[in-house]
Amino acid sequence: MYKTAAGTNRTRLTTLEEGDGSHTTNKRITVSHMLEHFVPDDREDSDNELQGKIRKEIQEPPDTAYDKAFTKEEITANLKKFNSERLLERMD
Repeated sequence: MYKTAAGTNRTRLTTLEEGDGSHTTNKRITVSHMLEHFVPDDREDSDNELQGKIRKEIQEPPDTAYDKAFTKEEITANLKKFNSERLLERMD
């Protein structure tokens, strides 16, 4: 996916056959279909005991006394590096 979004992938992802026999008609729908199929729905009400424990643990910040938090400026500078328009153009 990353290579497709970055424009470095030579393979063209164009269409997938859906469960009803129809085919996706553009990259955006194809990627959406893939995400629905391969990325599980992460709902708290469907957690088993281990998943519930992990979900609870990740709410607590890690005990890393030597780590410095990112500054607002560092976060903003890195977010500005993303070109969302270019990425969306490649999805169509």
